[in-house]
Amino acid sequence: MIVKFPRDDKGLFDLKITDKNNKSFIMTVGGNGDLYWLPENHKDCRVFEIDKDDEIVFEIFNQLFYAVGKKDDKYRPVLKDNKITFISEEWREEESNILNIIKDENSFVIEFIKNENVDEWSVPHRGCVICFCNSGSRVPVVENVFMRMFLNLAYHSDFVPLEDDRTVVD
Repeated sequence: MIVKFPRDDKGLFDLKITDKNNKSFIMTVGGNGDLYWLPENHKDCRVFEIDKDDEIVFEIFNQLFYAVGKKDDKYRPVLKDNKITFISEEWREEESNILNIIKDENSFVIEFIKNENVDEWSVPHRGCVICFCNSGSRVPVVENVFMRMFLNLAYHSDFVPLEDDRTVVD
């Protein structure tokens, strides 16, 4: 399920994706214009599963896989076989968290992996945040696919409004 909710009174929205086990992660755009994905409980790195029972979210991830496949960087590919591996762009690669999205016939597994490889000069990481840099991305065309997915869902989808100003898609 996707829940769209306003972040403030400036017309900005965040998205909450809830899987079949009722675990959620958030998609949001920061003040710097970068897209962030983070588990709802940022202290907990989690694995999420979207299966065919959630037809809309399953189809959105199908479209994401298709678009990444068409736009993948041949020099720094993020899609190999049925797995997207995106290294968070907030830190140096050696210290960055990792997002895996694994596709099989009936489901997508979304895995947030916290990188514990930090040296004495590093800033401690909180949780399993994944950053898709809007400027200076390691894989800008692929980053753009993720950003377009978010923008389309947050601002261009015809979701049914809820009474409390949130929007939901089942």
